[in-house]
Amino acid sequence: MSRSLPLVRLHLLAPLLTGLRNRGVDPEPVLESVGLTVAAVDQDDISVHVMVMHQFVESCATAVDDQTFCAEIGSHLDPSGWPMVRQAFEDATTLGDFLNIYVANAHKYASSATPYLEVRGETATFGEARTFKPLIKPAQNDGFMIGLKMAILKRALGDLEDLERVLLVLCDPSVLPASFDRNQTLKGNDMGPRIQFPSEWLSRSITEGVPETGTISDRREKQHSHFLTGFRKLLRQKILDKDMNASKAADLVHMAPRSLARRLAVWDTNISRELARAKVEYAKDALEGSGLSVEEIASNLGYTNPSNFARAFAREEGMSPTKFRAERKARQDGLHV
Repeated sequence: MSRSLPLVRLHLLAPLLTGLRNRGVDPEPVLESVGLTVAAVDQDDISVHVMVMHQFVESCATAVDDQTFCAEIGSHLDPSGWPMVRQAFEDATTLGDFLNIYVANAHKYASSATPYLEVRGETATFGEARTFKPLIKPAQNDGFMIGLKMAILKRALGDLEDLERVLLVLCDPSVLPASFDRNQTLKGNDMGPRIQFPSEWLSRSITEGVPETGTISDRREKQHSHFLTGFRKLLRQKILDKDMNASKAADLVHMAPRSLARRLAVWDTNISRELARAKVEYAKDALEGSGLSVEEIASNLGYTNPSNFARAFAREEGMSPTKFRAERKARQDGLHV
């Protein structure tokens, strides 16, 4: 995905084509009006400039003569079918887990906006910041994304009885259908929609909203294993952050350090051990796949003394970083003989 152009994967339009057909509208002329084809949408690896997407979704609303069309489509999607959310639903156990994984992976499918999760006291904000100034008001795009984000919340948490605690901010609230009347709405700017909700919801289990099979013991074990997998992925992504410590690691999953410690104890591990593990995983990748010296790798991980890094690495791997690199190189050379 290009970082210089605001691009979006074209196949993300597929639900809108289905929505047009369900309204008795042939999507082909609507696509052709912005220079696209149904065949192109069916391909997974084609990206287009986001303004083409904006023009298309506006044309969809015009074609069906319904300004709430895109928000309606977004709100009725099964979000687990979207590539940027499928993995998050598989790995996450809480809403906070899910949103962090979503934010970390969404860039693979669009460079036109940067998703974010921000927590300030009692309020959490799940939104996206556009990387460009739209040439037209992105009303339908905002409506679709608000609908999708609400679908994610409802799929993750089940039926929300306190919808009035959710604030929806978008450039044109009039694109929202009547089903959103219980939510608070606010007119925002053109630079990205967002949803605000109580931060306490971040600790809610997504299994409350996702049907599970098997025994209670099986479901509990699955939930635990998903939490550990998700936490390790987040920690691995953030391990190079300056001054990463137990408190910041707990912040990644929106928990207090003591609560996280109790959660990790289920697997006979702790925060310090997971931090060490994440550092070694980074080091192994760097030793095998980069030309960085051992000293540079140690410095990247925050070690002021390379010897301390070498000892920590040896505790986890049973050998020095230098020996690890030599063994991996010999193995690769052998494969290429």
